[in-house]
Amino acid sequence: MLSYIFRRILIAIPTLFIVTVIGYISMELPAGDYVTRYIAQLEASGQSGARERGATLRKLYHLDDPSHVRFVKWLGRFARGDFGGSMIYQRPVKELIAQRLPLTLALTIPAFLLSWAIGVWLGVYSATHQYAFSDNVLTILAFLGLGLPGFLIALILLVLVWRATGNAYIGLFSPEFAAAPWSLAKVWDLIQHLWIPVFTVVFGGVAWVVRVMRANLLDELRVNYVQATRAKGVPERTVIWKHAVRNAFHPLMMSLGGVLAWLIGGTAIVEQVIGLPTLGPLFIQATLEQDIYLSGTILILLAALLVVGNLLADIGLAWLDPRIRYD
Repeated sequence: MLSYIFRRILIAIPTLFIVTVIGYISMELPAGDYVTRYIAQLEASGQSGARERGATLRKLYHLDDPSHVRFVKWLGRFARGDFGGSMIYQRPVKELIAQRLPLTLALTIPAFLLSWAIGVWLGVYSATHQYAFSDNVLTILAFLGLGLPGFLIALILLVLVWRATGNAYIGLFSPEFAAAPWSLAKVWDLIQHLWIPVFTVVFGGVAWVVRVMRANLLDELRVNYVQATRAKGVPERTVIWKHAVRNAFHPLMMSLGGVLAWLIGGTAIVEQVIGLPTLGPLFIQATLEQDIYLSGTILILLAALLVVGNLLADIGLAWLDPRIRYD
């Protein structure tokens, strides 16, 4: 097992490098760059000195260097912990990520834990009550959760809440609480703004977990060892939760490989619709406006989390089922 982990770590290094190169090339493909767009905006607004200011920015961000030279320089600084500066915000990339990462995790981690806790339980219930009325209701809700995009659910909830209360819960706080000191009223305002994105993410997550858990558990309940365990007089609850569920959980455990990356970027569009200051919308904005250092740093972060997540998923699967060994 230790040799397997060591090999995976060795493979992860070139994998991250290849993903970084491909990502950087894809960001360089669109015509122009951020400074070109910036100059066009200044000239369209009638401001003078647009070309001179653009030349200063090009020199500051090394945009006149060839792409491969700029990439090597940026990667060298990245290895030393210097992620460069954001062209959009005129601030170090490290500061922007550190500012938005806590809120991102505060939103996605509880949503993930709720999705799995509720989804596993409902999936087991649905499988053990196959074709019952409750199973049919859960199946319909699960298909709705899988079929409807998260941003559409968020928009529907926003409209319904606005029609019911007259308040549009966009952003993190209402204007009167944005700069106010913390108080019970501000906490309540925060909750009113966050429940829609949390519910949206949890609803989609629960729908997926329910469908996967139900399908896997139904297959396990038909396997011979389950029937043999029942024949020995083992209580049904023990048969299901100790034996069948444990094996039915394998595909869910393998899917954990993408969870770490999902915590950062999996809810980006929903967060964009709600207007939350998290990493997802920041990545979208940086990509659209060709802020290569900001978008590139977040891309490397997502790739690293994906590699680490897959390694942890493999380790978790081996722990869950001791019969699994990696040679």
